[in-house]
Amino acid sequence: MIIKRSILILAAALIIASLSPKPAHASPYEGYTYSYWGEAVQSPIAYLPSRTITGQEIGIEPLATPNDMFAAPDGNLYVLDSGNGRIVVLNSEWKAIRQIQGFDNNGKQDSFNKPEGIFVSGAGHIYVADTENKRVVVLDSSGAFIREIGAPKSEVLSDNFEYFPRKVIVDKAGRIYVVARGVFDGIIEFDSVGDFTGFIGTNPVQFDPVDLFWKTVSTKEQREKMIRFVPIEFNNVDVDADGFIFTTTADKQTLVPVKRLNPSGIDVLRINGEWGPIGDYSRDRSAFIDIDVSGNGVYRTLDSTRGRVFTYNEDGNLLYVIGQYGNQLGTFKNPVAIESFGNRIFVLDRDLGMITEFSATKFGSLVNEANGLYSIGKHNDAAKLWQQVLKLDANYEMAYVGIGKSMLRQGEYKQAMTYLKLGNDREYYSKALTKFRREYMREYFGTYMTIVIALILIVMAVRRGMRVRKEGMKQDAVSQGR
Repeated sequence: MIIKRSILILAAALIIASLSPKPAHASPYEGYTYSYWGEAVQSPIAYLPSRTITGQEIGIEPLATPNDMFAAPDGNLYVLDSGNGRIVVLNSEWKAIRQIQGFDNNGKQDSFNKPEGIFVSGAGHIYVADTENKRVVVLDSSGAFIREIGAPKSEVLSDNFEYFPRKVIVDKAGRIYVVARGVFDGIIEFDSVGDFTGFIGTNPVQFDPVDLFWKTVSTKEQREKMIRFVPIEFNNVDVDADGFIFTTTADKQTLVPVKRLNPSGIDVLRINGEWGPIGDYSRDRSAFIDIDVSGNGVYRTLDSTRGRVFTYNEDGNLLYVIGQYGNQLGTFKNPVAIESFGNRIFVLDRDLGMITEFSATKFGSLVNEANGLYSIGKHNDAAKLWQQVLKLDANYEMAYVGIGKSMLRQGEYKQAMTYLKLGNDREYYSKALTKFRREYMREYFGTYMTIVIALILIVMAVRRGMRVRKEGMKQDAVSQGR
């Protein structure tokens, strides 16, 4: 009887376990962030690997050197399977709902040739940077051909200009922006009908002072053999809901490898402190190869140096770090693209032909929600969540700053100073200190003035008394002398 009861209990436990949702897998690495002083500080893991997907698992051919992917607003994930010259469309349940392996181009069967970039517009049009075919192909949502955009034509371009588009994005106005291989003049801009309109966002020229010196003292023939100083080319691009263009540069010598360009091509990226979004603060600096812009001004960069994903908010504060190279679930061999949808992050590994999905932990969800409220000015609501974040990570400076700003708005200047000091936010600490002094003086000015006036009167009375006493002593001395 006891054995039967044990068997029933065990069976019930197994049934409950099978019905309960599967938790995210444990992380093969430790979480961390950086302090104001640039020191690595241990932090809870914000995202954990929840599942992976390969071509075999969804019943199609294996992915062969996939180069890019795009998460559409409807939850579908478009994977650019470059080696097979196709686009694989997955729904939110990771089922392959469509494959685009070719298209009818004005009565002629056409296909891709080693494409490197993909973008899906709000209208559902698919833009593919068909690299080796030297064009951008535009398809509708079903994969039917709409048009192609070839090499830009302009008198400002040299005769030997070669066009190899690598990445493509489209803004709300339909303007098309292309990052091309070997183009140092910036991002190539086309209008909505595909006509070339110019370049935007050229990177500044960087040079070695030693090389510059030798160029100045060398002959013309020697200078022609030396390396020329040219701007660093962009390697990836994304666009936010407001039409601002985010770019990355893989060169490790670049001071700020991320830019946020306005329609005029001017960099308006916010940088909090002296570090900015540079990835790891180490001698072997990060090299960003992709960027993903999500809501509330949050953006994520993919680092090819250590295989990590860095997430920043709109002020340039580092929120958390996930990923690294390795052979375990949640690590990568050759990550090339990053996308996000909701509280999930997707990383595409070209060598493994695999996508890894990461789901937010309690810590990650709290940080995301608190930062979202913080970004839209709901500092009081955000402060409640930041308090919960501090229970999980007492060293999280962003939480102290969020709470400090909330108290500053509520007029609790002294408490705001305490939190802002813990968060190392010198700018807002100074604001809180100024307001605290002003309020303190306003409250106690009358008391202090009364004390000062009383002290002055006492001093005057004492001095008067001493003078009267001294005069009396002089008169007594005169009287005695007589």
